[in-house]
Amino acid sequence: MNYSNNNNNSTKPADNRFIANPSLKIDHVHLKVSNLQKSIDFYHSMLGFRVLENSSRENLAYLASQEIGQDKRASLLVLNQIDSNNSETGQPSKVKRAAGLYHFAILLPERKFLASFLQHIQNNLDPQYYEGMADHAVSESLYFHDPDNNGIEVYRDRKPSEWVWTGANNVHMVTEPLDINNLLNHESYGTWNGFPGKTSIGHVHLHVSNLPKAKNFYQGMLGLHHTASYPGVYFFAADSYHHHIATNTWTGTNILPNSANNSGKTGLDHFAIRIPDVRKEIDILKSLLTSNGIPIDEKVLESDLHYKSSFYVYDHDGIKIQFRLS
Repeated sequence: MNYSNNNNNSTKPADNRFIANPSLKIDHVHLKVSNLQKSIDFYHSMLGFRVLENSSRENLAYLASQEIGQDKRASLLVLNQIDSNNSETGQPSKVKRAAGLYHFAILLPERKFLASFLQHIQNNLDPQYYEGMADHAVSESLYFHDPDNNGIEVYRDRKPSEWVWTGANNVHMVTEPLDINNLLNHESYGTWNGFPGKTSIGHVHLHVSNLPKAKNFYQGMLGLHHTASYPGVYFFAADSYHHHIATNTWTGTNILPNSANNSGKTGLDHFAIRIPDVRKEIDILKSLLTSNGIPIDEKVLESDLHYKSSFYVYDHDGIKIQFRLS
């Protein structure tokens, strides 16, 4: 499968169009889970995150890579158990007819770690959590879901010099079978010891109800480049990355809005974008958002109080996005 690139990004943007800072990154993902300890067991014991803090009193856990000397600001994943008094009954559905998370993607710093991780999950992962694997030309990826059916990708990027750009901000991506033998036989790797230092959240992929509206928000408001398209999905990125955010309508267009603020429902609470604390850029971004009727929430969640400066916005489907200023 080839991702087409008919994005019309070759047209020079108007002088007043906001362009995201090139250093923009996905900072972390915050999930609402049905059972905190079960989720910790999965993400820590099975996948290899390190638990930075686990508060049973607050039903909250912060997870990061195995790099030592970290605090909560280094969290890649935040888990929050839903309110049992307000929870929906039954096992979370694998097919979610609502806007929200399709998957979040954990980026490994080197190919050898992907090989080690693949061997680890082949030997240890319960098959019920396995989704598949793929070669996307720009990257090699493994796919899973957690006990609450939140999608997970673990991947490594090829060198940017190997990526094929077909136009201004248009990158060539495909979905083809992953060459497992090449990965395992051509990499010198050892035992999987958990996510190494320099592991990051590379991107998030979202279910949305309308692709043109998603493009208007993520490109028109947040200033990301539209880097690739495929039937039912758009990809967006800052600078020269293949994508930091993807949006799809694969569950349909007549879907429910995201339930970010529903404390009784599992799924995505929010994801965080890290941008530099450049006052002029932040003022332009906030002005653009508010002038287009998009409110800005300056009230920082208790789970995010360790971030000195941040704010939240919602896209057209109610998906919550935290801007963390660094």
